Amino acid sequence: MFFRSLSPDHEDGKYRRHLTRQERAALQRGEVVEKTHKSYPAILGTYYDEGPLRVLPTPDGKYSFNPYGKWKRLTRTGQLMADFNPSKSSQESYWHEYHPNGQRYYSIYTVPLVLAGDTVEETRIVVFSVENPTDTAYVQHSFSKNNREVAKGFKSFDIKGKKPVPAGWKPSR
Repeated sequence: MFFRSLSPDHEDGKYRRHLTRQERAALQRGEVVEKTHKSYPAILGTYYDEGPLRVLPTPDGKYSFNPYGKWKRLTRTGQLMADFNPSKSSQESYWHEYHPNGQRYYSIYTVPLVLAGDTVEETRIVVFSVENPTDTAYVQHSFSKNNREVAKGFKSFDIKGKKPVPAGWKPSR
C-alpha cells in the first residue's frame, strides 16, 4: 500500500474561493492576511475543516497560501473527527483520526529516513487497537522520494518496523 502525496498547493483553489472582499483588498495593498480558515467540502458537506491560514501577496499579483499549526476536522455538530497539521513540509505534517467516541482510530505522519545511502520519506500509518486505544494494532510503512515509491512497503506491530507481521497475517479491522 503506497499513498502518493498531493502537490503542496493542492488546496490553494479552496483557500482562494474563501477570501472575503476585504481580505482581497488588503492583499492588493501588499498586506499579509492572517485568518482562521473554515470551509465545508463541495461534496456532502457533512464536516468542515478549520485552522490558521496566512495569505501573502506575491510579486506576480497572485497569492501564496500558507496553512500552519493545528487544524481540526469537525462534524456539522462540532464533534472532532480529526486533527492535523497541513504543513507543506511533509516532515511537519500529521493526521490523527478519531472514532465518534473520541478514541484515536489511526495516525499518519512522515519521517525522514536514510535508505541505501539516500534520504527518503517514510510514511507511517499507525492503526490503534479497538480494545485498548493506547496500544498499536499495526503500522503500515511506505517509502518515497519526490512522490515516487522507492522501496516496498510493509506492515509491522511496532513503530520502528522491528517486529514485522507474520506471513499471511491479516488485520482484524
